[in-house]
Amino acid sequence: MGNLSLKQKPIRLLIIITLALIISAPIVLPHQVAAQTSGYYNRSFSWDYNGKHWDWNLSIPQNLYEAYKSVPDSTRISNGPAGYDMMTTTQDSYIQSLAQRLNATTTQLGYNSYDQANFVLAFVQSIPYSSDFNTTGYEEYPRFPIETLVDQTGDCDCKAILYATLILTLGDGAVFVNPTDHLAVGVLGNGLHGTYWTHNNQTYYYAETTGIGFTIGQLPDEFQGQTAFIYDIDPSKQYTPNIAVTSTDEPSLTNGQSISTLPTPTAAPIGPNPTSSASPNISGPSIQPVMPLSVNLIADDPILFIIIIFAIVVSITLAVWSVRKPKYLPVQASVASEPSSSQEETTSLDVNKFCIFCGSSNKAYAAYCEKCGKQIGQPSV
Repeated sequence: MGNLSLKQKPIRLLIIITLALIISAPIVLPHQVAAQTSGYYNRSFSWDYNGKHWDWNLSIPQNLYEAYKSVPDSTRISNGPAGYDMMTTTQDSYIQSLAQRLNATTTQLGYNSYDQANFVLAFVQSIPYSSDFNTTGYEEYPRFPIETLVDQTGDCDCKAILYATLILTLGDGAVFVNPTDHLAVGVLGNGLHGTYWTHNNQTYYYAETTGIGFTIGQLPDEFQGQTAFIYDIDPSKQYTPNIAVTSTDEPSLTNGQSISTLPTPTAAPIGPNPTSSASPNISGPSIQPVMPLSVNLIADDPILFIIIIFAIVVSITLAVWSVRKPKYLPVQASVASEPSSSQEETTSLDVNKFCIFCGSSNKAYAAYCEKCGKQIGQPSV
């Protein structure tokens, strides 16, 4: 047992030193601080309109996205396209900020309402199409506008909902147009060219949000001659998440706040050698410099820092104590004991007595010679 204990000492010491190194590594070594992207989804969009190329970078709050994502699919599809007015979130402050920037951009360019609606339509068309089943596992999964922007994909329902929301937020009229197995948007207008429907004594021109390059009034060939259902959009039925976007890194929203930091799309000519770059962006998180963790740890959580230092001191003390502790071996006491009778007998049997008279060998305990009968005396050496 003593030898086994000695063999375990180096293992214990190694474990203690390893634990001390693990605990102290974050304190001693600097670490790379990643870009502060937690809390936001950074998404980039590109599209063409009126001979120019446009880029737009958005940072969308994760908690806002999750709030919409939490709405179950059964609620979304409970009434079909007739219930999609709950999806058109025109009261969302983030959507309102996007619409304000789009309006400011098109106004600066001198676009009329028709060009503005086509400009926004081109933006929505640029978002890649995908079926709901391939991206969500649901046969039908209409997305809220924020979800479509973050996921950067969607089917005809998702893109139509996004476009209708932006158009309504910009102050234009819109309805959902539902040909067979499809969904598009009808934009309120007068005297325009193209396909339209008269609904409630008003004229709504077809807007295809799925295919790229279609302008308001252009109907894809596969829907020529088909009938379509028209669904009004009631803003009072829209879903409003119980959440407020308050991040200072995001564009300032409405309700009296400035919109000067909202992204401004910058036009650039289409072609291999544009004369200017398109770089609209939302101010986002910045990369912090590499710093030792101990600097931040002391300031942010001094109690945790003290606990870690205490653990290191205890580990080092145990390591030193284990090395310097005397290694005692159990000592077996040597006690002189009298041989047992059997030992004496065995020892005595090995010594012969010789008769001095006749020279015969007798047993050790014999007092008289077994041959001549005379007293033997002392054993011969």
